[in-house]
Order: sequence, then C-alpha cells, then structure tokens
Amino acid sequence: MSVGAGQLPDYREDPDAYEIEERSRPDEMAMIGAASDTSVQCLNSMKDAKVLDICCGTGLSMAKMVGHPNTQCLVGVDICKTYLDYARKVYAGESIEPTFILGDAITTPLPFERWDLIMMASAYHHIEDARKVSFLKRIRSLLGPDGRGIIAENILPDYIPNDYDDYCRAVRFFYREVLTTARAENPNISDHVVGLIERVAQYGFDGCYEYKVCLPVLLGHLEEAGLRIISSKRVWPEGGTLAQTTGGNYVFVVSNANASL
Repeated sequence: MSVGAGQLPDYREDPDAYEIEERSRPDEMAMIGAASDTSVQCLNSMKDAKVLDICCGTGLSMAKMVGHPNTQCLVGVDICKTYLDYARKVYAGESIEPTFILGDAITTPLPFERWDLIMMASAYHHIEDARKVSFLKRIRSLLGPDGRGIIAENILPDYIPNDYDDYCRAVRFFYREVLTTARAENPNISDHVVGLIERVAQYGFDGCYEYKVCLPVLLGHLEEAGLRIISSKRVWPEGGTLAQTTGGNYVFVVSNANASL
C-alpha cells in the first residue's frame, strides 16, 4: 500500500468500479448485509415509515428498505451524481421507488423534518473530521420521537491522536486485513480489484474522501451529538490480528439521547 496514488485505479466518480470494489470485499458486504437486516428489524415495528438513506452511494444499503411493506417513502442523498444515476436505474419500477437528492449530507434541504429510520452505511467516514459532529447532530435533529438511525462503519484500530504516522499505521493494518479476507474468499482476485481496494486506503493516507476513525473517536462524537447507542455489533473480522483490537466493521442502532426507549 505504498504505491503512489496516481498509479492506482479509482472509483470515486465511477459507480461500476465502486460496485466492483464493494462486492469484492467480504468485510464490506458482511457489514452492508448486517445493516440491511437491521433495517428490516427496525421497519418490522414501524408503520408508514419515512426512511432516509444518507450518503446512499449506488443504493447498496437500501435494497431491503425499498421492498419492505412498512416503508411509506424512501429518500436517498449523495454528493455524487453518477452514483445517484446508477441507483435510479437499479430501483426504477419498484413499488416504492426511491427519491434521490444530489447534495451535501449536512446542508441539503430534505422533504420532511422528521424521519422514522435513517440509514448511514459508510456515511460517517466520508464526512470530514471537522464536520463529523455537525453531521451527527443533524441526524439527531432529523430523527422522529421514536426514530432509529443505523450506522454501519469501518472502524480503525486505535491510534495516537494527531499522530499522522500512527494514523497511517492503523489504516494500513485495517486494509491489510481487508485484503487478506478478500484473497481468502477469492484467491484469483485480480490486480485491478486489489488496486481499487488499495485506492480506498490511499485516500485515507491522503486525508481526502476517506476519513475513518477509531472507536473512541466515534463514541465521543455520538455522545457530543446527543445520540444514544441502543445496540452495537462488530460483524467483521471473526478472527486474525485485527480482531484482537477494537477495529473492524460495526453496525450500531442509535436514537436521540432524549427519546424514550
């Protein structure tokens, strides 16, 4: 993962490359699958739910919400037009056809003030560090009285705060395990796909587009934003050296800290 960024394939504006990168990663698909299953569990106890998928990308995380009988409407927001165009084609003709909005996760106006369910699959780590608490505060303000938020996140192992070299060590550690898992499932994984995965790590090294953090940072941000964790589960890894840390892929269910359980 020391290859120069200019030599790596990119996926940032390319939905087909993004889908290949995501679907080639067992760790990521396990997280998205768990988040999707969690959305079903939440929707099962709701009626006529207004559902928001923030930083929805190509729509991977909304498949089970689209088809759920308790979904009244579904809105996806993302800052990448090509990803939204892709998602529109995927879900065209569904009985509950999602509305897609191009815009910033924090500032974009939305059609409703309150939402019953908000999906945030790999959303938080695409928000710049200086805006993460503002993002989570917006989520708190958007959640209805009994609303639930689902946070699916790649969490780095702990690193020394404000130490760039140690942060890069944590990113390298995380993606080394990602690639080990991907190669274990597909020993013939292509160099191109490996390059796409390494490009994600490179964005982390560069401090651009990918702004992953360790668990204590996320927990502190949730508390500062006024969000309470109802449940949490680490869905990957099941073993290996990363499993001996607090790093990995997690799914959290959160609510407004002032809401009744």
